[in-house]
Amino acid sequence: MDTNKINELAKILRQNQLTKLDLTEGDCRIVLETAGGRSMEVPVVPVENKPEILVETASVVEKKESSDAVEQKSPLVGTVYLAPQVGAEPFVKVGDQVKKGDVLCIVESMKMFNNIEAELDGTIEAVCVDNGQVVEFGQPLVRILP
Repeated sequence: MDTNKINELAKILRQNQLTKLDLTEGDCRIVLETAGGRSMEVPVVPVENKPEILVETASVVEKKESSDAVEQKSPLVGTVYLAPQVGAEPFVKVGDQVKKGDVLCIVESMKMFNNIEAELDGTIEAVCVDNGQVVEFGQPLVRILP
């Protein structure tokens, strides 16, 4: 990834007052986070088809995907929150049973907090995002095994 592109991404992070920007392009992934109000650049880490741990703060996502699992995707761009408030238990964890309509997480977009509800009954197979992560439209949030 070109260093000019990284600088442009850092500029976008600052201008939009984002706390985290996570981008995968080809076989490279870059994560930019703010620290104490200032942006810091995190080195580009090759993906190598291993989603386990790409950066120290990244979630561990199991490689084993069930063909029956359904990905619950983000309906909008924003910042995802996995718990109702700082220090609280997350809405869901791997292995939790959920019913259609249960809150899985919150996505903040344009200063609006949107509850993301389960689309079906099942068991949480994986949580695919980190708390406070910026998510894109259509990005998987959790995988639910019906």
